[in-house]
Formats: sequence, C-alpha cells, structure tokens
Amino acid sequence: MAIELRRASLSDSNAVAQMERQYIECAWTESMVREALSDENTAIYLLSENGQIAGYGGLKTVFETAEIYNIAVSEHCRRKGYGKALLRKLCEHAADSGAREIFLEVNEHNAAARALYESCGFKILNTRKNYYKSGNALVFRKEL
Repeated sequence: MAIELRRASLSDSNAVAQMERQYIECAWTESMVREALSDENTAIYLLSENGQIAGYGGLKTVFETAEIYNIAVSEHCRRKGYGKALLRKLCEHAADSGAREIFLEVNEHNAAARALYESCGFKILNTRKNYYKSGNALVFRKEL
C-alpha cells in the first residue's frame, strides 16, 4: 500500500471540495477552496493511498497562531492512522511557519475526532454554543 502526503495545488480544488461536501457539515465550496489555496498563509495537504485521495487537512497560519479548518478521511480509509498523519503534518507546517499555538473546532458529537485531537495533545479551551446545525463546537488548543 503506497501512501503519499503532499501539499495541495489549485488543480486539487475540485477533489477537496468533493470531500468537503461528503464529510464536512459546513462544507466549503470549490471557489472557497480555490481562494484558500491562493492564500499564502493557508495550506491544504492531501493524503493519497495507491494514487487515490484518501483524506485532506487544511490550516491557516497568521503570525504565531494557526487554525485548522478541516480534516477529513474517506470512510473506507478510516482507522488506519491517516487522520493522525494529517494532523501531525498540519502541526508541523504551523510550527515551521512560526506558529506557537494551534486551534481547531470540532462538533461535540464527533467522538472519533475528539479522541484524535486529545491523543495529539490538544486540550478543550471552551465551547461555542450552536456553532453547527447539529450541536455545539468544542474549541481545542495546543501549544507548539
């Protein structure tokens, strides 16, 4: 099984937008993805398994703070450590870009994501009430 992790380019915007629609409750449109990919402070990484996109993760770094936008892994590729690989790559990118802390929000009902973030050293900072259609968002923070 060949695994590849690479930074996305504008030509990947459709693939990222398709995964957004499939796996993210508040999905970005393709134009939003293209705009993010055009922003020098934003990075989206793709994880491929045997040449097929299996997941992605994106973040924005501004000065000493980074924020993870989304991480998604295709349903048939879960429980293989791909989410953790993406999260580690995003944290590495943030640190290399000068960030000293990194934030993210996750739906309070997403137990798998919560477990992933906690296993990588993220701590719950606060709650944003009714942030998602289906519930509250937990705001996580990690020092880099």
